[in-house]
Amino acid sequence: MTLKGFKSFAAPTTLRFEPGITCVVGPNGSGKSNVVDALAWVMGEQGAKSLRGGKMEDVIFAGTSGRAPLGRAEVSVTIDNSDGALPIDFTEVTISRTLFRNGQSDYQINGENTRLLDIQELLSDSGIGREMHVIVGQGQLDAILMANPEERRGFIEEAAGILKHRKRKEKALRKLESMQGNMSRIQDLTNELRRQLRPLGKQAEVAKKAAVIQADVRDAKLRILADDILAYRSTLDSEVADESALRARRSEVEQDLDRLRNREIELDRIAAVESPQLSAAQDNYYNLTGQREKLRGTQNLASERARFLAEEAEEARTTGRDPVAMESEARELRNEESVLQNTVDKAREELASAAAHLVELEVRFKSEEDRVSAALRAIADYREGTARQEGHIKSLQSRIDGYASELARLDKALVDAQDRLDSAKRDFASLESEIAGLDAGESSLDAEFEKHKSALEGSKKRRENLADQLAKAERERSGLQAKVDALRQATLHKDGSGALLTNDKGIPIRGSVASLISVEAGWESAVSAALGQISDALVVPELSDAIAALTLLKSSASGSAELLIVTGSQESPINIPGNFTALASKVSSSTLSSIIPRLLSGYVAAETLNDAYEIARTNPAFIAVTRDGDVVGRGRARGGSTTSTSLIEITAMIERSEVELSRVSHDCDRIHFDLSAVDNELRQNQLAYDQALTRLNESDAKMAGIAEQMAAAGQSVRSAHAEIERLEKSVNEVKNALNKDESEMVIAQREFSSGLEPHEPNRSELENLRALVATARAVEVEAHGEEIPYVRSEQEKRLAAAEKSLALLGKINPLALEEYSSLEERLKYLAEQLEDLKKSKKDLLDIVKEVDDKVQEIFEVAYRDTAREFELIFSRLFPGGEGRLILTDPNDLLNSGVDVEARPPGKRIKRLSLLSGGERSLTAVALLVAIFKARPSPFYVMDEVEAALDDTNLGRLLTVLEELRQASQLIIITHQKRTMEIGDALYGVTMRGDGVSEVISQRLREVETESV
Repeated sequence: MTLKGFKSFAAPTTLRFEPGITCVVGPNGSGKSNVVDALAWVMGEQGAKSLRGGKMEDVIFAGTSGRAPLGRAEVSVTIDNSDGALPIDFTEVTISRTLFRNGQSDYQINGENTRLLDIQELLSDSGIGREMHVIVGQGQLDAILMANPEERRGFIEEAAGILKHRKRKEKALRKLESMQGNMSRIQDLTNELRRQLRPLGKQAEVAKKAAVIQADVRDAKLRILADDILAYRSTLDSEVADESALRARRSEVEQDLDRLRNREIELDRIAAVESPQLSAAQDNYYNLTGQREKLRGTQNLASERARFLAEEAEEARTTGRDPVAMESEARELRNEESVLQNTVDKAREELASAAAHLVELEVRFKSEEDRVSAALRAIADYREGTARQEGHIKSLQSRIDGYASELARLDKALVDAQDRLDSAKRDFASLESEIAGLDAGESSLDAEFEKHKSALEGSKKRRENLADQLAKAERERSGLQAKVDALRQATLHKDGSGALLTNDKGIPIRGSVASLISVEAGWESAVSAALGQISDALVVPELSDAIAALTLLKSSASGSAELLIVTGSQESPINIPGNFTALASKVSSSTLSSIIPRLLSGYVAAETLNDAYEIARTNPAFIAVTRDGDVVGRGRARGGSTTSTSLIEITAMIERSEVELSRVSHDCDRIHFDLSAVDNELRQNQLAYDQALTRLNESDAKMAGIAEQMAAAGQSVRSAHAEIERLEKSVNEVKNALNKDESEMVIAQREFSSGLEPHEPNRSELENLRALVATARAVEVEAHGEEIPYVRSEQEKRLAAAEKSLALLGKINPLALEEYSSLEERLKYLAEQLEDLKKSKKDLLDIVKEVDDKVQEIFEVAYRDTAREFELIFSRLFPGGEGRLILTDPNDLLNSGVDVEARPPGKRIKRLSLLSGGERSLTAVALLVAIFKARPSPFYVMDEVEAALDDTNLGRLLTVLEELRQASQLIIITHQKRTMEIGDALYGVTMRGDGVSEVISQRLREVETESV
């Protein structure tokens, strides 16, 4: 071990500890205990008070009158790891710790910066834990025995390497606590989402029904449309069938059209020539028609006149008119009628001839006119087909433009999706980096938490110890106070002496003889026996004072009293030869110094009753008094056993009790002061612990939050990948459709250029429509089951029913399904997170159970071995005595404390508090050695642990220590020569004149060899 600037070791100092036992010796204050402090400090000790300082900076060399203070303290210890006891791939392991005055602290393992936690975990596997049970400092032995059962268990656990499992469990429990908070938050969020899902679910159900109905509507419409398309297809097939004929007819029509045009010109010319004849014929026809009508009128008139004449003839016959005249007149009329009839017949023939000619002309004109109209219709149909072809080409161009726009939109969407993917990946990488940083910070937070936890536990232990000490001191003070009060009560005078002591007449009462003298310890009984009742007498200065006192007692009827007058008889005391001890020499008093020799004149102090017999036998003038109060001489003897206590003894007991009471009161005040300081330290450590725990929990919560963000970012990455795949698929589909339409447009343009009718594009369009219908039907069939057989009337009814059902659904939220799906996906994600947390919680609980089982298993074996070793070691250190370890709760090996029962030889007591100081120290050593032997560590350090032992017990202890040297190195700070004798090497520590510790080493084996 190398020390630089640590406490009194200002200069670099290296100590090489030999195998076996190394003794560190030196005068008080030389700094040898600083070697122990340095070893504890470099292995991670965090309590300044454990290092005998007020604050951690006190370990840095503070300077002396001859040397300036240093700015840092550094200690490094190098461990031989050739046996692989430490879990690190080095045969030598150097652990270093440096502290600067600004509070900065550095730890290193083999020159590499590390954490305190790493050092503690590295050493814990070898049984060197944070509690440092391998380092037994001054005053620690009694603390080990006075520790509670749980603290004693901690010593065994540390030696067995259990503390690392405890730390693992504590970390798991902290994560469990943080995880429980996350689970509660996720559960609350899940409940809120479920609350939102209920109404949205109803809307989504309506929207889903609407979607199904709308699908039925679309399906019905598509089926009807398909039927229409089939009808159009039939028509188109008919047109296609007539296409060849129409093409052949087209050339004929064109030829007929030319011929008709020529004929039209000819007809126009003929019409121009024959038009006057036609007009004349028409006029003649009209005239003849008029004449015919006129003749018909004349005929009718003639007929009417003939009828009239016949009537007149009949009337003439009846009236007598001339029949011959009338007959002649009739013949004339008939002739006239015949002429008219001939004229009419001739005109009728001419009219019929003209009408026939007119009809012939009209038929010929109508026939030519029909041929012209047919030719014009054919031309119009051709032009219409050309227009349709142009429209189809424009439609294709428009669709191509639309596809191009859609392609541009998809390209932009693809770029946006790629940007989102890149952003999500960056976010994910950033979160990974952040959580890695937090994980690294978690280790420092763990170390900080462990540091403050260790400091807090140390403060609590110190407070508990101080509280126990205070309670013990308070009990002792109360007992002493009660004892003093009782003793004082016993000294109160119940007779006239009490009245005189409280008189207000001015009588100068000095007090009782017993209260005015001091007796050498152990001779109280002897002086009391010699003085007898005079010890209760009251002391007055003068005889007159005594007379006044007696007068007062008589006048007040207060009883009697014995008085001792200071200026009384001047009788010379008997001279005691020098070979005897005058009893008066055992008594001192400033007030009664002149009369003590007179009161004890002739009394000689004797140690035993035999001594008193010899004194009285050889010197009859003397009275011998033993320590026990036996009086022999001058023809009388008094003594034996007594249960009463004299006033002098009571007064001595009061004085001793008051001295002890003063000491205990001082201890109480000191403990109160220390307790106040520890309470302040405890508050500070509790605050630091709470803050460290809060930071640790915040870090755990932040890590959990980032983990959730990482999951969301991962989901975003997956969603972006899926979106990109979907967009790429859409781009390919649009490109295929675009290529198809471009090819179709090229064909259409080629057909248009060659003058083809637009049936082929119609056929292509029909095929496209058929494909669209087939796709729609396939989707609907896949979504809704078997295809419904097509009946147009049924489909029309189905369409009407679906539209009616859709209307009955009322208002529909078109975003409900999307929102419901999003919330449901979020809920599913949270459910997965919750399930992951539950699984992690189960894993942590399994870890806790695994650790508990491991701790229980290791502790059971370690305790059994330690208990066995303790019984063996105790019986060796206390021959004839018995000692054992017992569990406070044998049924709970995980938490049970360890009690110590010790019965030294010849005693029945088992309580440790009733043992003497040496017995307690030896019992504590027995417990430590039992732990050492049950679970050996590489080395042990003992700081003056044998100081309170006598030679016999020291010899027994050294025998045990010599056995320990076989498996471990022992470093012993000692003043005992016998301890030095068993050492393999000595380090002498001395303090130089400038206040700096210096070390001198010597191997004892070399000295022995040289002496031989």
